[in-house]
Amino acid sequence: MWGHVERALALIARRVIPNTRLAAYGHGDWNDSLQPADPSMRERLCSAWTVTLHYETSVTLAAALRRVDRPELAAGFEATAAAIRNDFQRLLIADDTLAGFAYWHDDGRIDYWLHPRDAATGIHYRLLPMIHAIINGLLTPEQAQQHIGYIQQHLLGPDGARLFDRPVAYQGGPQRYFQRAESSTFFGREIGIMYTHAHLRYAEAMARYGDADACFRALRQATPIAIRAAVPSANPRQANCYYSSSDATFADRYEALERYAEINAGRVALEGGWRVYSSGAGIALRLIHECFLGLRRGTAALVLDPVIPKGLDGLRAEVDVAGCRATVVYRVARDGHGPTGVTVNGIAVPFEREANPYRSGGARLPMAALAPLLTAGDNEIVVELA
Repeated sequence: MWGHVERALALIARRVIPNTRLAAYGHGDWNDSLQPADPSMRERLCSAWTVTLHYETSVTLAAALRRVDRPELAAGFEATAAAIRNDFQRLLIADDTLAGFAYWHDDGRIDYWLHPRDAATGIHYRLLPMIHAIINGLLTPEQAQQHIGYIQQHLLGPDGARLFDRPVAYQGGPQRYFQRAESSTFFGREIGIMYTHAHLRYAEAMARYGDADACFRALRQATPIAIRAAVPSANPRQANCYYSSSDATFADRYEALERYAEINAGRVALEGGWRVYSSGAGIALRLIHECFLGLRRGTAALVLDPVIPKGLDGLRAEVDVAGCRATVVYRVARDGHGPTGVTVNGIAVPFEREANPYRSGGARLPMAALAPLLTAGDNEIVVELA
């Protein structure tokens, strides 16, 4: 298996922008609508979002190798991650703003697309690189705060976080930069730019940063139960169903581009897009469990890292811990994150603090200390939050 990993990593190492550690765009990233129209873009274009995933892969591999006592291999991946981070900061952030794409010319000049400097596509902000940079700790606390400001000002709509600050222009089918984005006649999903998968990652970024109100609001916007309480302009939706997008009810792409600003004013109805699609519902469930309730189970430890608004002080959740039934009670003081104390059946449990570059991290409870305190009957775990 490790041989397969090595071959994949060798391929990734070859597919970079020359003289950098930044992954080249290739055939595109997750957003299929942005596949390059010109094949030569594949080697010249860099998606900042893909770079955040390359960095995450290197960091994750390094941590896993250290756990299995392979320090020399781990050190190599740590060095790779540091080099990626350096080039990310040096080459993909211009005028204090992370670009969606960077395009390299033969003479070394860089054009920034989906960035305030972008005079070509007309799009100035892209959500995915920003939120994944926050999730993976690639931004400083000051940069994270600044980019959250960009998201709030330019990328949040009534139904949640949007992929870009405006749709890609449609000109009847001719393609100049991106394939499907410039030729698709359907205005929905990633073309309509409110794609729920990405919105959920925004919720995850807000949990990582420690904005409990924004995280909870985002989770509510992705849940069709009582949808109009969270999104007043939403049309009714099945309450037992996950929707992959929130689609504005425009007649065609020309109308969508002309009237797009009316969505934020609440003058355009919002339909639910594809239902029960891909991994989205699983992502939502994980975020509710691991980011909102903050329960991350492992064989060696239980991590408690909830991000809960103060208005939900006293929230109780019935869960399974180490094969035992337990009710977790959350005492929220002010911030809604950063456990200050944990008791199990009235007994205080010591814990280690997890690292987080933006806020006080979660509490890591060794299972060896936790398990003896649990009983075969009902248990109560009280989590005190700052």
